[in-house]
Amino acid sequence: MNELTKRIIVAGIGIPLGITVIYLGGLIFNIVICIISIIAIWEFYNIAEKKGYITDFSLGITLGIGTIMPYTIFVLDGMLDDVFYFEMFKSIIIVYTLFFLLVPLYFLFRKKENYLACIGITFTGFFYISLPFFCLVILRDINNGFYWTILIFVSIWICDSAAFFIGRKFGKHKLAPTISPKKSIEGAIAGFIASTTFFIIVANYLIEDCSLIQIVVIGIVIGIFGQIGDLIESKIKRDADVKDSSNIIPGHGGILDRFDSIIFVVPFVLIILKFFE
Repeated sequence: MNELTKRIIVAGIGIPLGITVIYLGGLIFNIVICIISIIAIWEFYNIAEKKGYITDFSLGITLGIGTIMPYTIFVLDGMLDDVFYFEMFKSIIIVYTLFFLLVPLYFLFRKKENYLACIGITFTGFFYISLPFFCLVILRDINNGFYWTILIFVSIWICDSAAFFIGRKFGKHKLAPTISPKKSIEGAIAGFIASTTFFIIVANYLIEDCSLIQIVVIGIVIGIFGQIGDLIESKIKRDADVKDSSNIIPGHGGILDRFDSIIFVVPFVLIILKFFE
């Protein structure tokens, strides 16, 4: 079975399953995202280890579960008020505090150089992976969360597709030859225009309680930062001389390969929605 066939089969199964999970939301969505975040941070730490750095996957698991599940418990209890937010952040702060204390202590007695680098990479796993996936869980729970989540995923897919096909046909100028040689400036522009146009039109039709300015800004954020997220993950892999973050998804690579744009876009979207209402 060639790679293209694998990609088509996995996409045919994964896309309907993903839409179903996003539609259901709640506990099922949160558990799935929690599992995905744990796998993603495992991939990130594995890439780092190929560069010779020591990481601890158990800390990554603790962070993934400790970030999302307290929030989930409070939501299930119906604590959607000031008490909820206080208790949620109190629980998460406890997890973060333990994490930030344990990481330097863990590496303190390891007989390995690059002490600061190992600590920094472990912390980076939190900021780069765990925190954005937590933002995705929150995004799904806000008003019109289903629409926001679906539209972000579809817009990024449209951006990738337009960039690939237009770049393949008309691309003449390299976008980042030392990072991703096949990407072109023409493809990047096409991806931006296609994803932004789609998002603005559909979001303006589906979501009534959001200003057009917010929708336009979010569309622009998706079109730009989605591609930046893809380049950043490519740079990380190239630095470690690996092709895919893992081979967990046949024909598609790893979780990070599929969610690199999502995790870079979602925090910005959440900030725009919650702080500029």
